[in-house]
Amino acid sequence: MTNLQVKQIQRVELILQQLDALPTLSPIAVRLLDLTAAQDTEAKDVIQLIGSDPALASKVLKLCRCHPRGRAVSVTSLDRAVVLLGFDAVRNAVLSIQIIELFDGVPSPGDEIRGERALFDRLAFWQHSLAVAVACELIVASTSLRSRLKRSEAYLSGLLHDLGQLVLHVIMPASFDRVCELAEAYNLSIDQACRRIFGLDSHTAGKRLAEHWHLPHALADVLWLHGQPFNLLPELPHREMIGLVTLADALVRRQHLSTIGHVPRGEDLAGMCRDLGLEESVIDAIIPCLHEEVHARAISLGLDLETSTGLLLRSVSRANEVLGRLNATMRRRTTDFDSQTRTLKAITEFHASAIPSGSLVTVLGKVVQSAAPVLDGRFFAMLYQAREGESWQLLQFATDGRVLRCDMIEPPLPSTAIEDLGDDMQLSMEALTLLPWLTEYLGDADNLGKVRLLPLRCGWGVIAVLLYECETPAGGTMARIQLDALSRTWAATIAAAAQHHGARRLGEQLADANRSLADTQDELARSRALAAVGEVAAGAAHEMNNPLAVISGRAQILAQQVDRKLKPMAQQIVKQAHYLSNMITVLQTVAQPAVPKCRSTDLAELLARVVREVSPKNSSDGQVKLIVKETLPLVNIDPDQIARAVHEVLRNALEAKPSAQIELSVQIGGPDDRLKIQVVDDGPGMSDHTLAHAFDPFFSDKPAGRQPGLGLAMARRYVEAHGGRLTLENGPAGGAVATIWLSTPTGRQMRDVA
Repeated sequence: MTNLQVKQIQRVELILQQLDALPTLSPIAVRLLDLTAAQDTEAKDVIQLIGSDPALASKVLKLCRCHPRGRAVSVTSLDRAVVLLGFDAVRNAVLSIQIIELFDGVPSPGDEIRGERALFDRLAFWQHSLAVAVACELIVASTSLRSRLKRSEAYLSGLLHDLGQLVLHVIMPASFDRVCELAEAYNLSIDQACRRIFGLDSHTAGKRLAEHWHLPHALADVLWLHGQPFNLLPELPHREMIGLVTLADALVRRQHLSTIGHVPRGEDLAGMCRDLGLEESVIDAIIPCLHEEVHARAISLGLDLETSTGLLLRSVSRANEVLGRLNATMRRRTTDFDSQTRTLKAITEFHASAIPSGSLVTVLGKVVQSAAPVLDGRFFAMLYQAREGESWQLLQFATDGRVLRCDMIEPPLPSTAIEDLGDDMQLSMEALTLLPWLTEYLGDADNLGKVRLLPLRCGWGVIAVLLYECETPAGGTMARIQLDALSRTWAATIAAAAQHHGARRLGEQLADANRSLADTQDELARSRALAAVGEVAAGAAHEMNNPLAVISGRAQILAQQVDRKLKPMAQQIVKQAHYLSNMITVLQTVAQPAVPKCRSTDLAELLARVVREVSPKNSSDGQVKLIVKETLPLVNIDPDQIARAVHEVLRNALEAKPSAQIELSVQIGGPDDRLKIQVVDDGPGMSDHTLAHAFDPFFSDKPAGRQPGLGLAMARRYVEAHGGRLTLENGPAGGAVATIWLSTPTGRQMRDVA
C-alpha cells in the first residue's frame, strides 16, 4: 500500500470520527421512537411526551394540518392529531422538525471555516429532500405499493435519503463547497466529487450518522444503498423501500428540484417502475401536483421556500443552468478544436512554404510569417546564434517575413549561449534585470513590458529565440502543448537550414518529427477509441454479465431436464453465453490491460512453451520453428502477458494460409540493445487495408464468424503495457512479419539457451 493510499485511509477515518462528534437527536425524539416501536404504547403517552414541549407541539399540529388526512378533518388539538394520524405519522412529523432544525448553527467539528463563495445551499437541499419525500408518499398512495409499504415510512425515508451530504457540509463546509465546485465544473455527481476529494461518498456518511443516531436499520440502509440499481441490491425485507427512494430521487432530479451536482443522469424511470411492479403512468400522474405539495409541506415545516409557481420557475431555471453548462462545455470543446485546427493548419502551411535547404534568413522569415497569425503579435524579431561562443544575431521581421533590421550583439557575461536564456517556454521582457542588454535593440516595440520570448527548441536544445509583442502569451487560447509542437517544428526547420553539411541527416530528422506528429495524432485517436471501447466494455460487462449468467444458468438447468432432441440446443445457448461473456472480458483487457506483474523470466523457455501450446496437431497445417541465435539474459517481464501476446501473433500467422513454415526468433538487436521477438510466415501477406486496421478491435479479414478480431489488439496492449512496441509489415519476399520490441533488463543473468 502506497503512502498516498495510507493517508487517504487516515483522512476517511478522521472524517468518520468527526461524524460521532455531531449532535444527537433530542431526548423527546429518541423517546418517541421507543414509544412508537413498542406494542403496548397508548396514545396518551405520546400526547404527554409531545405536549411537554409546547413549541414542538405547535409545529406538529401545523404539520398535521398539511397532511392529506389532516386536511379533511379540522385538527385543533394534539390528542386529535395523534389519534387521527397514528403513531407513525406523528413520529415522522417530530423527526422531520427535529432533524431540519438540528444542524442550524452547528459549527464544524474541525473548525473549518466556510469560504466566501458558498455553493452548497441548505435551503435547496431541504427543498430537494422534501420533494423526494412527497414523491415517495404520492407513489405509495397511488399504487399497489400501499399494501406493502407505509406512507409515513416512505415519506421519512425520502426526507432523510441525502442526509449524508448535509453531514459532510456541516463537518467540512469549505471542503464540501470545493466538492460542489468540482461537480459543477466537470459535470460530476456529488458522490463522484466526494470520492475524489474525501475518499468516501455521502452514502457512507449517511449510514454512519444513522448508526450514531440509532435509527431503524431499514432507514439506515435507505441512506446507504439508495441510488443503486435495483437488481444489484441485496435481498433485504426493505428492498422495495430503497428502490422507491431511488425512483423518487431520479424523478425529482428530472424536475430539476435539486442542488449542484444532483442533476439528471439519464436514469431509466420506466425500468425503475418495472422493478417495483409499477406502471410508468404513475410518474405522469404525480408530476402535476408535486410542486404544489412540496410548497404546502415546506410551509408546515417552517422552510422559507417559494410558492409552487416559484418552485416551478426555479426548476425551469435550473434546467436552463444545466443546459447552459452543457453549451459552455460544447463551446469550450469547439474552441479547443479550433485551436488545434489552427495549429495543424499552421504546421501544414509552414511545411508547404519553408524550404530547409534555403538560406537561414529566409527560413527565419518563414517562421515569423507562420507565427504572426497564430501569436497575434505586432512586433517580431529572431535571436540566433550559429555556434556557442559566437556573437548573437538579432533580426527584426515584418509579419510577412521581410527583414527590417539586423544587428550583431555580444551576449553578457557569463552567458555565452542561447541556452542560458532559460528553460521556460515563455519569458516576459518585464524581467529587464535579466536581459537589460537587449532593450536598446528593441526600440521599435511599442511596449517592452509586453515583449515575450519563445525559445525554439528541438531535440538537441534551443536553436533560436522568437521575440514578439502581444497582449497575452501564446495567442490567448492556444494550449501549451500545441505551441510546443509549433515551436519544435519551426526549430527543426531552422536547424536544418543552419547545418549546411548535415542537410540530408537533418532533413531525415525533420521527416521523423513529422511522422512522430502523425503518430501522436494516431495514438491520440487510438487512445480515445480505446477509452470509448473501455466505457462500452465496462457498461456491457455491468449490464450484460448478470443477464448472461441467468441465461447460462437457466440453459444448463434446461439441458438437464429437456428431452434428447432439445438438449443440444440448450447446450448451445450455454456455450454462446460463455463465449459472449469471455469476449466482454477480452474487450475490457484490450481497453485497459492489467498492470504487468513482472518477474525474472527465462524468455527462451517461455517461448518454447508457447510454441508447444500453439502448434497444430496436424503437421499439414503448418509448423512453428523456434530460433534462438544467441545467449540471452533473464528478462524482467510479466510472463503471462507476454506469452498471451506471442500466442496471439503466432495464431494469426498459422491462420495465414498457405503458411507451411513459421519462424519464431528471439535476439538482442537494434541501436538501443533491445530484445527483438519476431514471427515470420510464408503466407500471402496482408493488404494495405489490413495492415492499417490489423490492431483495431473487432477487425478481421477472415470470413465472418471465424474470429472476433481482438487477438492482435490484445497482444499490442500487453506489449505496450511493458513499454514495448508491436509492429506488423509484409516481408520483402512475401508473407507477414510481426516484431515485438522489449527493453533488456539491468544486471544481466546470463544463461546458455542454445
